[in-house]
Amino acid sequence: MTDDADEMVEVFRAANRMAAQTAIDEILAPMGIDGFLHDRNSHALPAPDAMPGAYFVAVPTGRAAEATAALRDAVTDGAVDGDLIA
Repeated sequence: MTDDADEMVEVFRAANRMAAQTAIDEILAPMGIDGFLHDRNSHALPAPDAMPGAYFVAVPTGRAAEATAALRDAVTDGAVDGDLIA
C-alpha cells in the first residue's frame, strides 16, 4: 500500500529545463510546494507518444490543484513559459 503523500502527479510541461526549473524555484517553492523535474528528453526511458521531448514538473498529489492554479497564473502573467497538464 502506498502513502498518498508519496504519490506525485505531473502538472506542468516546459520545452526547456530553465522554464521548468523556474516553475519549481520561483512559483512552487515560495508556496511550500515540492516540485520535481522529470526530463523526458532522456532517451534512457521511453516517453509516451503524446508528449515526448519535454521537461515536466511533478508535485505531491495532495497539492496538485494548488500548484496548477499558481502555475496557471504564472503562465497567464508571462512569468513562466510552459503548458499546464490537465
